[in-house]
Amino acid sequence: MRILICNDDGIEAEGIKVAEEAARTLSDDVWVVAPAFEQSGTGHSFTAGRAMSVKKIAEKRYAVSGTPTDCVIFACRYLLKDALPDLVLSGVNQGANLGFDVAYSGTIGAAIEGTLQGVRSIALSLYGAKNASNGAHWETVRRYAPDVIRKLVGIGWSEDTLMNVNFPAVSADKCTGIEFPALSRRKIGDDVRVESLSDGEFSFKVGFVRTEDDSFGGDVEAVSRGAVTVTPVSVSLTDMKMIPVLKERFEA
Repeated sequence: MRILICNDDGIEAEGIKVAEEAARTLSDDVWVVAPAFEQSGTGHSFTAGRAMSVKKIAEKRYAVSGTPTDCVIFACRYLLKDALPDLVLSGVNQGANLGFDVAYSGTIGAAIEGTLQGVRSIALSLYGAKNASNGAHWETVRRYAPDVIRKLVGIGWSEDTLMNVNFPAVSADKCTGIEFPALSRRKIGDDVRVESLSDGEFSFKVGFVRTEDDSFGGDVEAVSRGAVTVTPVSVSLTDMKMIPVLKERFEA
């Protein structure tokens, strides 16, 4: 198995090292192509019409001056084009990707691009990893990630689907197991801080405060009480149920 690893925290982040450890329990053909610097919140964006630099850091390890999506495109369409990876692992992100985070996350963006390139893709994230008071429970990821990845690879899944995995901010012995919840309605980006610079001119910053949805059955609630969550996410954006409704309305 050939495995490609990417992330949005940058190639030197702790999480990418943990992902590489997990990958090497499955294969010795592991490639790392990741942003040279942090690209959190870039979603599925790519760099259009501007040259990017690529630095070979070591054998099968490259840093790209672009987004996570740029990294996957470069790997699949140039670096590994003659022998595409069998699996893309994106992460392990330092912070959860739950609910509507999937629309903003560069970690998810890399997994989306892997899926669009025809490669099975898994996004991996650690809940609470940015919160020093919780600690970054990397050992929990090390304990569970290899088995989760192995089982997912063993079942296969739809070509329009990626797997979104979140690990809880608890020690491995306190983890309550693995659950398969739906995405919650948690959303980031509503915390806007504005500063007046001059007459008619402002600056603003979008904060990381989220509206949370901890209703039972969602991924936020599950990971908050200590479960590893695995949620299948479709990249097919068409609402198929609405098409017959529209046809009936417009053809009447």
